[in-house]
Amino acid sequence: MRLRIKGFDINIRFSAILLASFIVISNYMTGYLLCFISVIIHELGHLAAMRAFGLCIEGISVSAFDIRIIGRRSLVPVVADVVISLSGPVTNLLVFVIFLFINPDFAYINLFIGLFNILPASSLDGGQALYLILLSLTDANRASVVIDVITVIISVPLFAAGIYVLLQTRYNFSLLFIGLYLFAGVFIRKDKYL
Repeated sequence: MRLRIKGFDINIRFSAILLASFIVISNYMTGYLLCFISVIIHELGHLAAMRAFGLCIEGISVSAFDIRIIGRRSLVPVVADVVISLSGPVTNLLVFVIFLFINPDFAYINLFIGLFNILPASSLDGGQALYLILLSLTDANRASVVIDVITVIISVPLFAAGIYVLLQTRYNFSLLFIGLYLFAGVFIRKDKYL
C-alpha cells in the first residue's frame, strides 16, 4: 500500500499489514504496542538527525522487519552519516533513561532496541556506522566483507542460544529469530549500506 502525503511517499508492505493484523488479534497487544512505539521513536531519532544535517527525506518504507527512511545520505560528510546512523539507538537509550522510573517496561524495551541496533551487524545501525568508518580507511568491497564476517560472528552464537532457549521453554523463539534475521541480512539486502 502506497500513500502520498504532501509530496512524501509512505510505502507500507504487505508483511507490515500482516504483522499489524497479528498484533490486533493476539493477546499481547500492549507489549507489541510498546515495541512499535519504541521503533517509531528510534526512527524519529534518525529523522531528526537527517533534518539537522539538512537532508531531504523522500519517503519511508515500512515492512514487518524494518522501517527504511529514503533520502540522499551520500550528500553528507562521513561523520554526519555516522551520527545519523547512530542517532536512532542513542534516542532509544535516552528514552530508557527518561522512562526507567516512570514506565520500566517501556524503558527496557527501548534499552533492548537501542543496544541491539548498536551491534556492528550488516543490517543494523551499528553495522552501517562501522561500514562508513571502514570505508574511509579502505575500499567498499573490503569494508563490506569485514562487516559481513562480523555479522556472522554475532549471529551464530545468537542462533545457537536461540535453539537452546527454544528447547528449554518450548515457545520462546526470539533469540533464534534474531540470529536468523542477522544472518539473513548478510545475503538478502543488496543495498544494505546505502
